[in-house]
Amino acid sequence: MESSISITRLNQMSLSAYRLLFTSLTTPTVSVLSGTYRATIIGPGWLRRSAMPGLRLLGMPGWWGKRFDGAGGGVNLIMRDGRLQPIIPIRAEARASTIDGLPAIAVVYPPTTRLPWPYVVDELRQLDDKRLLGLTYVNRKALRRVLLPFLLEVS
Repeated sequence: MESSISITRLNQMSLSAYRLLFTSLTTPTVSVLSGTYRATIIGPGWLRRSAMPGLRLLGMPGWWGKRFDGAGGGVNLIMRDGRLQPIIPIRAEARASTIDGLPAIAVVYPPTTRLPWPYVVDELRQLDDKRLLGLTYVNRKALRRVLLPFLLEVS
């Protein structure tokens, strides 16, 4: 398993470097994903500055992280009025990664969710004992190549 990498170091990486890092990581089992995970947007400054306003426009204002039930179910969490609130359901599935063909956890959104979420996939691998590296992409032709990184840390 990759040794712990600081947020500072992760924020110095180019977007293409995340693909390489992701390919070096192991995949947790769906049953290990149980509990509440706090999200941190990582990557170049422009991405960190634009992610939250972008998520607000896409219907997830104040995105805080995800909660998984250990059986593949889950929900995105937002912070509203000082409290965590569930907002968009998710499903965690073990499958071959679109990024490199190796095993990964794919977090998918129900087809009835507002656009663009039915087309969004978050792929997860274990960064260290407490953190998962997530790469988000839109599952449509050329858009699959645009990978947006984030961390999930068990809280």
